[in-house]
Amino acid sequence: MTLSRRILTAIFSAIALAFVFNLFFLKLSERPLIDQWLLMIFSSAALGWIIFSWLGTYLTFQLPRVDFQSFKSFFKENAQGILIALFFFAVYTWLGARLNFPHNDTTDNFLDADNYPWMMRIAAPGGYSYEMRGPHPFAYFIFRPLGAIFNLFTRDFPLSAILLNTLMGALCVLFAWMFIKRQFQNSIYAALIACLLGLSSAHIFLGSVIETYIFSAAAMMFFFLLLQAGSSTSALVGASLLTFGITMTNLAQNFIGFALETLRAKTLRDSIKEVIRFVGLTLSIGIVLSLIHAAWYPSSKLFFLISDAQAEKDFAYSIFHEPSWRAVGRLMLLARTILLYAVIAPKPYVFYEEVGGDFPRFNFFKIVPGTFSYSSYDGLGNILVIAWMFLLLAAGAMFLVNFARTRKIDLSFSFALCVLFNFLLHVNYGYEPFLYSPDWTYALIFFVALSLAPLAKNRFFQGGMFIFLILLAYNQALFFEFIFETIAPYLS
Repeated sequence: MTLSRRILTAIFSAIALAFVFNLFFLKLSERPLIDQWLLMIFSSAALGWIIFSWLGTYLTFQLPRVDFQSFKSFFKENAQGILIALFFFAVYTWLGARLNFPHNDTTDNFLDADNYPWMMRIAAPGGYSYEMRGPHPFAYFIFRPLGAIFNLFTRDFPLSAILLNTLMGALCVLFAWMFIKRQFQNSIYAALIACLLGLSSAHIFLGSVIETYIFSAAAMMFFFLLLQAGSSTSALVGASLLTFGITMTNLAQNFIGFALETLRAKTLRDSIKEVIRFVGLTLSIGIVLSLIHAAWYPSSKLFFLISDAQAEKDFAYSIFHEPSWRAVGRLMLLARTILLYAVIAPKPYVFYEEVGGDFPRFNFFKIVPGTFSYSSYDGLGNILVIAWMFLLLAAGAMFLVNFARTRKIDLSFSFALCVLFNFLLHVNYGYEPFLYSPDWTYALIFFVALSLAPLAKNRFFQGGMFIFLILLAYNQALFFEFIFETIAPYLS
């Protein structure tokens, strides 16, 4: 088929399919005029790209071959990482059972986490009736089947949601071990970095408290594992659809990784073509899945419709329209959260009646007129911060020296840009930045791990890292002890 015929066939077929689907399943005629136009434009464009790719040679999928021998080899090669992950699964589950309450709505109380609504959405029998906001384009397609599977075994939907969340946290630890082990063929270094990720505030807290962000972290880490292994484009598209379906903004990190890895392996012209195909396919299939999701679950919103996106105004603001003390305070809070709080837990502020609730609320900052305050460290926390900042500075210096020497782009660049992307995104989005911390903590820790690679086999460095992890574990235990003591009087 000639190029012109493919284009025309794709256009007319897409418009016809989009119109029929939107009319019968998404009530096109009952929507505001601007939403009608947006619905037709986005659905037609997505379907058109898919049809155009299918008519050509760009849309090919090959299912991986899986057999008993593959599973046996996987467990044999990753036995150490699996054991570490199982340990963290037990820790996260113990914490999760004490921080997620099926009969007590603690939405926003634990560092702004919506743990109660997500518990319902994931596994409750009627949980699909909860509104699904636009930033989670087809989250029910991902969470509800998993929740139903766990319910078959537990017969207890709160427990199913807790176990699913903690399992994702443990899976992140396993992925970290696999990534570092594959990169350096060093089991000790892989174990140290996996434990660092597992003990980080972001993962130990949000791997225990039910939310979407530990699922996002697992999806993005899975994508980078596939990218590291040189997997096919179709596999990378599939992994990216998981990322997109859970939280759409995180798809940018997949695009960053794919673009830099493609640029490293191919010419600039071929790289641009490959990136356009990858981005086009991922977005197109993602939009189509979002449309089906909205038809299947009427409580879900479409991210590209103005009427459905109105709710996001409550989470977005511009620092340029804020007083200087609030703008500077926001930037400082974000920097502290990304570089420090996500790894080492500080002592949180506790709010009581002033927030209009009957259960304590925890945050890592406090705002009073004219003053922006941040959670601080004392004693052991200060020692850990100094050690961690030393590691960050050393990693940054070694990254720059390596680039100046080799002039090559590697995965370190991708992880650095992922961290930068999250900083730019959350300057103007989100109330408590720590809530989103799993979205970048994996990238920050991987950046440090890759940059410090020359020290990976050094016994003094390994010993120092081990001591750091022991002290970090104790600091995190004190953090949770403070939370448990604070909420104890409010629990029956």
